[in-house]
Amino acid sequence: MNKTLNLIVATFLLLTSVAFAQKAEKPKDKSFVGTKQYSKYSFGINTGILVPKVVLGGSNDFNTAESNFGFGISFRDQITHAFGLQSNLLIGTISGNNSDATTGIVNGFKSFSTKIAYGLDLRGIVNLGSVDLLHKTHTLNFNASLGYGILAYAPSYVNASSVFVDWKGKADNGNEYVKEAYIPVGVGAKFKMSKNINFDLAYTMNFVDGDNLDANKVTNTAKDKFSYTSVGIEFALGTKTKTDITWANPAALKYDDLNDPTLKENVKKLKTGTSALETSIENLKKDTDGDGVADHLDKCPDTPKGVKVTGSGRPIK
Repeated sequence: MNKTLNLIVATFLLLTSVAFAQKAEKPKDKSFVGTKQYSKYSFGINTGILVPKVVLGGSNDFNTAESNFGFGISFRDQITHAFGLQSNLLIGTISGNNSDATTGIVNGFKSFSTKIAYGLDLRGIVNLGSVDLLHKTHTLNFNASLGYGILAYAPSYVNASSVFVDWKGKADNGNEYVKEAYIPVGVGAKFKMSKNINFDLAYTMNFVDGDNLDANKVTNTAKDKFSYTSVGIEFALGTKTKTDITWANPAALKYDDLNDPTLKENVKKLKTGTSALETSIENLKKDTDGDGVADHLDKCPDTPKGVKVTGSGRPIK
């Protein structure tokens, strides 16, 4: 009974101490409050160079790839700090020729020029540089992307007789543009210019599900491809006071919280309180005369050794 009472008293004191400490100064975790503290949506514009080849190499229907300007816009939903979905629109022209050939003619073609009415795709984007324990936010982020889209284009070419042939309105059952699926695969880097504005660099390889992009269908198994190297500006949408979630670093923010002076002071106070509570519990358990009754409950704290006592420590006569 005495041991049970001591345990109940000690437990009550411990719970009271912890509850008081929490009520008095409850540390706030500033970092893990969800995505509402950030801007998730952004709009971007970009321009760059379109070339009918990719850095991975592979066969091309024309031996000289020409460079042309392209233009694009994007809309991004950054679902988390590390992953987002981005829709993209691309327009421009790609072209090439066979001027490096001995006769300037290959497979009956001298050159081609294809107008891209639009390339519309949806991509998943992964931030590769999103974990850095040394900084709460970044100024540079690297990313990779993969998507799927529809490309609408109108090829034209110059044949061996220098006759210009335009496919627009003639190919694909008389439609104005040929429409085929394509897969964009890209890498990029974002530079933080301000809380809500980013400067983007990107390189995207686009693999078309067809061999008509350059108006020259050489084989039934070959697929055309082109690349887009771009620079752009991206603007975070929403409240200007919020930071683009792209630059958030939960791991570093958590690390920063753990080094918060207020949190350290609270931990120090809790340790001091716990130490005092442990001392108090030890004092409550003290039994100087060894009769099995703690001193604070013992009515006769100097009972001789071996004498039987009551629950209050009095000798039994």
